[in-house]
Amino acid sequence: MHIYIADMGEDIIERVNLETNHRDFAKINSYNNKHLPLNIYSKYLCGPHRLILDKHRQKLYSLNAYDNSISIINLENFTLEISLYVGNYPNNGIIYKDCILVVNGDSDAISIFDIEEKKVIGQVKVGSFPQDIIYNEKYNLIFVSNMNSDEILLIDPYSYKIVEFIGAGARPIGMTFSEDWDYLYVVESYFETGINGKISIIDLQNFKVIDEIGVGKVPTMVRKKENFLYVLNSYSNTLCKIDLFTKHKKEVVCGNAPAYLTVLDKFAYVSSVEENKVNIIDIEEMRIVNFIKTRKEPQGLVIDP
Repeated sequence: MHIYIADMGEDIIERVNLETNHRDFAKINSYNNKHLPLNIYSKYLCGPHRLILDKHRQKLYSLNAYDNSISIINLENFTLEISLYVGNYPNNGIIYKDCILVVNGDSDAISIFDIEEKKVIGQVKVGSFPQDIIYNEKYNLIFVSNMNSDEILLIDPYSYKIVEFIGAGARPIGMTFSEDWDYLYVVESYFETGINGKISIIDLQNFKVIDEIGVGKVPTMVRKKENFLYVLNSYSNTLCKIDLFTKHKKEVVCGNAPAYLTVLDKFAYVSSVEENKVNIIDIEEMRIVNFIKTRKEPQGLVIDP
């Protein structure tokens, strides 16, 4: 079992065997070899911050925030194949059929990146400063959260036309679905207000908000496992576990400047940007039981079980 870690501050992707702790490193290079003035101490700064695992093709894709690129890593020898332009500030992405759909925060658009052709073949206009993109298999719809326009867009994946708007609370960021695909959980971050955030629960049969649950300051991500939600609060530095039946909450401090959350089996994995590590949290007891030391500024995580 491997965990892949995007180290934003060093343009490195780490692959760590969770059983043996053996490590491999892949260096990310800029797609145009252009020096970026964000870091005077390094030649290039691409800023890998989100990872997409493609087990079918044995590839790992890195979305790089600083130079607006996507990098393709070969998993067989764990080396960089190529970096390519993918759009202004690629916040997140998903694989859909033979394409990667990337939300570009600074151009308010989705870039359609053809995996085989290795190029952007189109763009779709969305709302202001899109943050997250997920696909619902049951309803065959793409969902995009637009942070600055306080809305969720529903997009037909065949025509790429917007078919519905769902009004959200202040500054929606992360999203996830219930296991039966009938409910959408949306993080409302209330980003610059200083007010605690919320999770909105939306019934996808009528697109109505049926419940709201208060969480910590600037929540950014939500994951669901069985009857619980796990919410990452980036300004509170906590992981919050919420019982969906009783609404009981339990929190654990999960590291300074937590950036990304993934949940697998009995554990949550949270990257801590300021501490340069990934904390491993027992989600039954809600306590840190171990950690993985990383390179500089770990962000996105992917686990291949």
